[in-house]
Amino acid sequence: MGMENPCQTRKIRPLAEADIEAYLDIYLNSYPAYKTLDAECRQYYREKHLLELREDRLVKTVGLFEDGVLIATMKLILFSMNYFGRMQPACGLMALEVHPLHKKQGAALEMVRYFEDYARENGALLTLLLPFRIGFYRRMGYGFAGKLYEYRLPTAVLPAPERETRKHLRLMQPEDFDEALACYNRFAAKNHGMVEKHEEEIRGARGDIQVRRIGYYDDGGMLLGYAAFRFESASETNYTQNRLSVEELVYENGAVLRALLGALKLQEDLAQTVVLRTGEEDFHHLLHDPQDVSKRYIDFGFLQTNVSAVGTMFKIVDVRDFVEKTAYRPFPAGRLAAEFRYYDEMGHRDECICIRFADGCWAIVKDGAAADVTVTCGQGDLASLLMGSCELEGMIRLGAVSAYGKAQELSRLLHCSQKPWLNSDY
Repeated sequence: MGMENPCQTRKIRPLAEADIEAYLDIYLNSYPAYKTLDAECRQYYREKHLLELREDRLVKTVGLFEDGVLIATMKLILFSMNYFGRMQPACGLMALEVHPLHKKQGAALEMVRYFEDYARENGALLTLLLPFRIGFYRRMGYGFAGKLYEYRLPTAVLPAPERETRKHLRLMQPEDFDEALACYNRFAAKNHGMVEKHEEEIRGARGDIQVRRIGYYDDGGMLLGYAAFRFESASETNYTQNRLSVEELVYENGAVLRALLGALKLQEDLAQTVVLRTGEEDFHHLLHDPQDVSKRYIDFGFLQTNVSAVGTMFKIVDVRDFVEKTAYRPFPAGRLAAEFRYYDEMGHRDECICIRFADGCWAIVKDGAAADVTVTCGQGDLASLLMGSCELEGMIRLGAVSAYGKAQELSRLLHCSQKPWLNSDY
């Protein structure tokens, strides 16, 4: 980070409509992809961001001003997030951008500090972000959520639709969007790590007329799941060669998922390949032949099924508060006191916290309590361990963390049957 001039004064505040032109100067230069920068482009984003400033309540746009000049902006999102089966507050960072001529002067760090204070003030248990530079946020104490797995498959390998399920399938119309949104929110409320959609994301999805949805309805007419997808050309010279790009798979249970995949398989005459993304590690077991269209061979004797990616990174705002507010999380039987030692990257201090597991629950114990196991880890790794993004034993084998005492028993207690993942656009 560069040094800030002590003679300069900086202030962070919410943006007003009067700041829109300065905001656009930063935004259009920070995210140049797909932007023509002509008057029509600028007017489109002017109207978009003015609407957000006027109407959004869960998303707040703030700016860093230096001597009255706007030099950095970001959006802060108040999420409702699933923590081990219960929805609680989280806070997301979106579109952090610094003026092209004010980089390397500590502006981004100052904005992240403001973001974390804002999250704390609003009762968030986690701060979330999608990184452009992973290492930058790792150094600030951020860890990884679950990975996303992208499959590129011949459409023909999807599970065949069963005759009795076809009566439950319906091609959804634009006026069914609110029904789909309610279905998605129920899905988020059942899956660890998912978040409800925020206002900007909902507006974008509602207005995207190129997305098609196939819904699964029960006998009473309730929507139990849907597949949202679009057709994309797979050839520059042959219009009959297409692929299905599946943007969302939302399902009440495995039977609904198989029915939706069967509905996608029915489109194999129009689209020879399908692209879909999931956070389910075991998805390949659902397919008779999960080898992807690359036909890539990996030594020794392995065939590529998918690519995986890290996306959402998170940090626990306050470990004590996190444990207390997730006391409902069920744990296997066992009694254990575990001490976690880590370095607070933004606070620049060593931290130590002890958690006791007993009677199927966890709770914070007083400082100085005798520990059965001591874990030394990075601040980001602590978040991943406590949220169930990784396995303690695996992290020890890799040398990512160190532990002495009953590490195997602690690993068993911390194991989470579903790694936290989300596919939200923020």
